[in-house]
Amino acid sequence: MHVEISEKLPGGVEELAHASSRATFYHGRTWLESVAAAHPRMVLRCVVARRGSDLLGYLPFFILRYGPFQRAWSLPFGTYGGPVAVEGEAEAALLVCYARLTRDLRTLEAGWVDFAGTGLAWGTGAPAQTHLVDLSAGFDALWKDRFARKRRQYARGAERSGVTVTRSLDSCDVRAYYRVYAARLARLGARSPHPERLFTELFARGGEGVRVYLARRQGEVVGGHFNFYHRDSVIAWYNVTTPAGDDLRAGSLLYATCMRDACADGFRTYNLGGSLGKASLIRYKESLGGEPYNYTTHRRFGRLGRLAWGVARARRGR
Repeated sequence: MHVEISEKLPGGVEELAHASSRATFYHGRTWLESVAAAHPRMVLRCVVARRGSDLLGYLPFFILRYGPFQRAWSLPFGTYGGPVAVEGEAEAALLVCYARLTRDLRTLEAGWVDFAGTGLAWGTGAPAQTHLVDLSAGFDALWKDRFARKRRQYARGAERSGVTVTRSLDSCDVRAYYRVYAARLARLGARSPHPERLFTELFARGGEGVRVYLARRQGEVVGGHFNFYHRDSVIAWYNVTTPAGDDLRAGSLLYATCMRDACADGFRTYNLGGSLGKASLIRYKESLGGEPYNYTTHRRFGRLGRLAWGVARARRGR
């Protein structure tokens, strides 16, 4: 077996990601190449394992530069990463090669998000959590048994108020969605949003793997969902509403519509994303039928990274 770090994704990535139960949408070319195009300061690299000409596995990551220093993450923004391989030996070899990055004095840390729950020990592990909705029983059962009564009332009320939700097939709708997204983050005082190019790249490259839903009332966009689809699972990436959409409870109708369509298309899991420990978000996701799912974020420090982390920890302890 030969393992090396490549400056580009190898051929066969999509086939391997589709075949592997460990892979998510974030392991595919659509996400990786869209991020690289929209965030030019982030450098896409990939650990590749081969036996002869056969691709045994790969581990995509991005290098984030900070002056003379760098961090490596598989993957940035808290998205799921780590190895995808046809066998355990290749999976372990990919992680060993990735860990060598921390021997370089320029590398403060290397990390990866183990959503698949490999159980592999690697550096320092920190718990993370998302909420998953089981779609396997179909939408009627989900609506009746798992959606909170209040959530059903809100969705019906939004429809009575004239809110309609449709899947968008036009890039103009992506720009309309982005305006709502950027305004929403600005109201929340959040950090700078992703650039619009990331959304347009994803939509252009993604095909059936990237779907956008918009909620409208009297022609005005009052909310939207940007979702990812891979194998039998859906990831609700960003879900946003305007102040008017909040008043109309458009969010409940958006979720109900997206889940109904996902059930009709044979998807079995709907990932509602992390809640960052916020009790209100956790309650909201539970009202949509979400169940907690725990996974691990791994981090391995370089020599200077350990020093910086120790200093920061000491300061917090004062």
